[in-house]
Amino acid sequence: MEWFKKAQALIGTPKENSDEQAELFKKAIAIRPEFIEAHYNLGLIFAAQRRPEEAVREFETVRKLDAKFEGVYQLLATNYRDLGRNEDAAAALQEGLKQKPKDLPMLRALAFLQLHSGDDSSAIPTLQAILELEPKDADARMSLGIVFDKHNRPEEAMQSYRAALELEPDDFGLHYNLALLLLRQQKVAEATVELEAADKLSPGNGELLERLGDAYSFQAQSAKAVTAYQGAVAKIPDRAALLSKLAFALAKSQRVPEAIEVLEKSIKLDPDNPDSYYLLGDLYSELQRSDDGVAAYAQSLKLNPRQKEVHYNLGTLYAEKKQYGEAQTELKAAVDLDPDYAAAWSNLAVVCEKLGEDKDAIEAHEKVVALGKAKAGTFFSLGILYCKKNLPDEAIPNFAKAIQLEPEKYRQILREELKNLHSVLDCVRYRNDFVRLLSGGL
Repeated sequence: MEWFKKAQALIGTPKENSDEQAELFKKAIAIRPEFIEAHYNLGLIFAAQRRPEEAVREFETVRKLDAKFEGVYQLLATNYRDLGRNEDAAAALQEGLKQKPKDLPMLRALAFLQLHSGDDSSAIPTLQAILELEPKDADARMSLGIVFDKHNRPEEAMQSYRAALELEPDDFGLHYNLALLLLRQQKVAEATVELEAADKLSPGNGELLERLGDAYSFQAQSAKAVTAYQGAVAKIPDRAALLSKLAFALAKSQRVPEAIEVLEKSIKLDPDNPDSYYLLGDLYSELQRSDDGVAAYAQSLKLNPRQKEVHYNLGTLYAEKKQYGEAQTELKAAVDLDPDYAAAWSNLAVVCEKLGEDKDAIEAHEKVVALGKAKAGTFFSLGILYCKKNLPDEAIPNFAKAIQLEPEKYRQILREELKNLHSVLDCVRYRNDFVRLLSGGL
């Protein structure tokens, strides 16, 4: 006891936790090896000196001498953790909790270890035990939400996040995590509210602003999306995907020249993204920059030739430039990729007519009819093409369908055509059923 008292006398002095104090406790232990208080104090000195291996040795001795010694399990766990022995640390805490199952500090320490070691299945009941004892523990509620979220238990995650927000309404992370969860559930309007709240708490977070831009874009709020994406770009200027999103929002806001400028920057950062060239082709076309549009579409297809929409757009652009051979090639590629692509069949029919390939034009128009996408013009074109092939029985029903859909327009066109001495309509000119069509009967 004399050595022990001398060691205790150094508490509160500059020699507290010194080697000198440690030696005094060691002398007490040498005389009385089961001197539990001396082992405990020596462990405290080693812990303060950041000598966790020696600290563990002393605290384990304390535990063996008295399994109910106050505080020893948490100290053991702390020093095991400092040694990187997290499993031993968790085991120490679990043993301590058998003695004191409602010990909040030990429960929180155990939850921390379980979470950081990825043992989520064990962390859930530990966090729930904490909340039973302390329902207002916002950190535990947030941690529980994160674990539920990670393991695809969205309703429980949302409940945990919202409960935590009631306790900590100004917590950026809670608003942001809840927003991401809502976005994954496609609850975009609710997610937007949480993202806006998070942005007010911590303005200028690039990742958050990008998500906010995504939410606005999804809701067709293009002007707001532009503002959010611009804020994100200010923080993350070299992300090609982000620039592409900004370009798309600018295009939707009818700010096409700005969209092109941003998209060109995106392509410099990532020249291998076919979608960027696709959008750029659309924007060039909108500004009547046909040659640039053709080049952009072609580059997109070079990177990914299986894009039916790009083949369609490029074919349509070629047709507008009266390059019908090139247009036919692209439109055929579109329908090869998707045989039910009615718009491509329709444009292909027109291009085949321009090339004088009436048989192919008929087949393309008939495909549009079979797909249920025919308009009055489709039937009228079929009627003309069948007349050219001297097939009145096929021509007249198609004229009838065109007139049924748009009677005044197509009756007038047919009447004007019949004024020609040599008309494409000569094979039907004197047919009674055709005459009835023109006179108002179907």
